Amino acid sequence: MSQTLYRKYRPKNFSEIIGQTHIARTLSNAIKNNRIAHSYLFTGPRGTGKTSFARIFAKTINCSNLIETENETNFKINSCENCQSCRTIQDGQALDIIEIDAASNTGVDNIRELKETIALPPTLLKYKVYIIDEAHMLSTGAFNALLKTLEEPPAHVVFILATTEIHKVPQTIISRCQRFDFPRLPMTSIIEKLTLIAQAEKITIKKDALEMIALSAEGGMRDAESLLGQIISLEDKNITAKEVEEILGAVDKNFVVATAEEIILKNSSRAIGKINELIAGGYDLQIFTKALINYFRQLMLIKIDANFKNYFTNELTEEKIEILFQQSAKIELPQIVAVIDLLLEAQYKLFSFLLPQLSLEIAIIKATQNFPAREIIVEKNAPLKISEKITTAPPAVPKNEPINIEPIKQPEKLTAINPTAIINPDNLKSNWNKLLTEIRPYNHSIGALLLNCQILKTEGNVVSLATPYDFYKEKLNEPQNRLTIEKVFSKILGLAVRIQVVVDKTLAPIQVSNAEEELMQTETKETSNRQQSSLLSSAMEIMGGKIVE
Repeated sequence: MSQTLYRKYRPKNFSEIIGQTHIARTLSNAIKNNRIAHSYLFTGPRGTGKTSFARIFAKTINCSNLIETENETNFKINSCENCQSCRTIQDGQALDIIEIDAASNTGVDNIRELKETIALPPTLLKYKVYIIDEAHMLSTGAFNALLKTLEEPPAHVVFILATTEIHKVPQTIISRCQRFDFPRLPMTSIIEKLTLIAQAEKITIKKDALEMIALSAEGGMRDAESLLGQIISLEDKNITAKEVEEILGAVDKNFVVATAEEIILKNSSRAIGKINELIAGGYDLQIFTKALINYFRQLMLIKIDANFKNYFTNELTEEKIEILFQQSAKIELPQIVAVIDLLLEAQYKLFSFLLPQLSLEIAIIKATQNFPAREIIVEKNAPLKISEKITTAPPAVPKNEPINIEPIKQPEKLTAINPTAIINPDNLKSNWNKLLTEIRPYNHSIGALLLNCQILKTEGNVVSLATPYDFYKEKLNEPQNRLTIEKVFSKILGLAVRIQVVVDKTLAPIQVSNAEEELMQTETKETSNRQQSSLLSSAMEIMGGKIVE
């Protein structure tokens, strides 16, 4: 039976470990200076090297012929691999290296049995090493039984606890150990190790295929090696991205980048074409949508701060990060956020439609197309159409009361919108109070915010407003609020108006004039009167009666 790749190519000493160099350097210095602690705690995600480090450390502290390797940036102590201790440990025959699976030995009795053997000296080695894997699985009683031993173990005993869930380990245990955190491995480290394995196995594998495997491993070397072994079983001579896609059901990262590029360039036809290519290829839309959302998330973070690129080392290569910067220069932050919102909504609805791709196609259309509000113009002299058939009888008219017939008031013609006209600054200033009055029925809070804005400049059909407050700018620039302002301004001025709000800290807070204050009070009073009149009419209709002067 052949060994799995992650067992076959498990590192034997610190120099063979790829990644986690800071931990290897720290442990090497501890061995060199004879500062070996009695207990260690290794924590981190699966496949990041915790157990491998524990075994290498156990072998190195027991080696009788240590080898020092040093360069300008690194220093490591390695086991010789030739002494009796190294050979015994490497063959798995060392009785003094005890590995315990905490998931299978969770109880107090197991720890008591362990404590009975601790006092016995090593049979062959210098140190007796206990490696407790998945330590968080121990019961509360077992942890309590281990406390005293961890605090004052015999001089010949070293404990190494490994866990993927540090939050489940009691603080009393953590405080008695030297803690080492194992981060997820960057893609470059995983690709480097997979390349070495492929060369040793005499396998040809494309770079994009390696990138897909490394990305799917999510920073875990063991997962990456297992995936490579699975793919080699499918095609053992020449591995391309196609074989990796078939095994993983994943989509090539280049395809995700290309789709994002079409969305950024607002090319809806090509972006939708990419989606249909996926459907034709039988790929999982859920996986693709998740990858696309994550890519726009990366764009968003890069747009906020270029230093966020350091968070993507376990997801992207240097080349892909460079492409990320190039694409971020083509799109503004609000657009990125809007695209993410649309894609999240599409992901939620992905399987709510008969056609799974429909929600994603709609999201792409919304992200790449502009939908201007439709203007409805009512002609003053247009004839009013009266329904030929009345389904509900009109209320009876009292016989003795005269009927006053008033002429039908024709609706006034709404101002037509000229999309190419240029704003007249004087016209804008003279209509400012009217604009504030007209906007309040739509959203009273917008009117209140605009009272503390000043007209900064006009350029073409764009009005720039300035406010001394960051909060005002954020609220007025919200898409829904900005569209409301543009709609009212366009209606009053008779041309298509676009609004942008900026912060100017030099502006003093604007005081509401007496006229504006009186206008607001009058509007409030009229609103109150209308509400009272409506309530009175409803009461008369229900209960009958009339108003007595």
